[in-house]
Amino acid sequence: MSNKNVSRREFIKSGVAAGAVLGLPTIVPGSVFGADAPSNRVNVGMIGCGGISNYHTNYMKSFADVRVIGVCDAYKSRRIAKAADFNKHYGGEVTKVHEDFREILGRADVDAVIVAAHDNWHTPMSIAAAKAGKDVYCQKPLSLDLGRTSILRKVVNDNKRVFQFGTQYRSMTMYRQMVELVRNGYIGKLKHIDVWCRNVQYNAGSYNVKPYGSAVEIPVPGDLNFDAWQGPAQMVPYTVDRTTNWGGYHCPETSLGFIAGCGIHPLGIAQWGNKADNTSPIRYKGKGTVPTEGIYRTLETWDVMCNYENGVTLRVMDHQTAKDVVAKYNPRQWHDGDGVVFHGEDGWIGECWGAFHSSDKMIWKTALKPGEERLPVSPEHNRNFIDCVKSRAETICPVEMGIRCDTICHMVDAAVRTGRTIKWDPKKEQIIGDDEAAKLLSRPYRSKWKVW
Repeated sequence: MSNKNVSRREFIKSGVAAGAVLGLPTIVPGSVFGADAPSNRVNVGMIGCGGISNYHTNYMKSFADVRVIGVCDAYKSRRIAKAADFNKHYGGEVTKVHEDFREILGRADVDAVIVAAHDNWHTPMSIAAAKAGKDVYCQKPLSLDLGRTSILRKVVNDNKRVFQFGTQYRSMTMYRQMVELVRNGYIGKLKHIDVWCRNVQYNAGSYNVKPYGSAVEIPVPGDLNFDAWQGPAQMVPYTVDRTTNWGGYHCPETSLGFIAGCGIHPLGIAQWGNKADNTSPIRYKGKGTVPTEGIYRTLETWDVMCNYENGVTLRVMDHQTAKDVVAKYNPRQWHDGDGVVFHGEDGWIGECWGAFHSSDKMIWKTALKPGEERLPVSPEHNRNFIDCVKSRAETICPVEMGIRCDTICHMVDAAVRTGRTIKWDPKKEQIIGDDEAAKLLSRPYRSKWKVW
């Protein structure tokens, strides 16, 4: 990116010099030299134009120093509509439509990409992007195949790429404040963390066929490249529930379900509060259920206790299980959704029922003292990514953080599906003494879509 900036600046300088030599008036707009000058803009490619892309679209439009110059999606209508939306905003033909995401990665004028395709594609696309020299904002969850995360880590680090993992809670002020209070001992020594999130039952009313999606094959719509949608995953019949928003979250061929898609948010805060961004719990024991009908076969319920090497315990639950658990120490009206609560020797603090609570409400009014630990401040997650692309600093959610959080989701899934205690070596990143469980961490793939 810096090389392109230099060449643009040299071009401007050469134009000014040529005007002086020829005796011609040279008029250069002030914006050419400002922070939002073309030489300082970040050119972004957006891969995936479905629902989650709208979150990024609104922010990208608001950044004067960003241009989204390419978009791609398996649905033709979506990619065309997204490009038209950006071009209307820019007032010209700035954003180009691409059918294959590799076309975006092959463009020399693209500095960074947003990977907003569905779960199955997150890690493969991120690896391919980093190999192509692009900085990456990767939506959550991180990986369907945990073995590919080590490849991602190496490619990102070896190519010195900026990587932002798409769990934006760390860019929200109240979560940062809560974690600072925990890490500075305002609830006493940290002992336990409760984390919960929605499950496959949460949006069941929106499924076309109840309870868990139609298994009846129907023709693929002409607007959709279903082969590209499935990507590396094994090909399965197309059904009316397969490529909906919920299909992208809950079909086990392409997703781990909400334990990863939603649970990753509070898990990222739990890891932050426990100073565990470079590790994961070493033991997982619990129970849960898995649907036996339909095509949405990701976890239905789960309640798994996880143990860190430092003695802290982490209880990971679905929201229905958590309701009774959390009510014991915070008996307020329940709000279905996601949450995280830290328990210390002297009290608790957390986010639940859609609001921030604590055992002592005065904790939230505590002002940190000089010399106490402060955490990095991110003004907003997309903005943090763009700023780091320009500065080459580490993002608020770098690749290592993403890998370690994602690992917890895989281990919880394995504990539920096997019904056994899972032991994990966070240094070797391997399951210990359970070959059957270890097989759950990798997936077969179709070689035509192997891009890593």
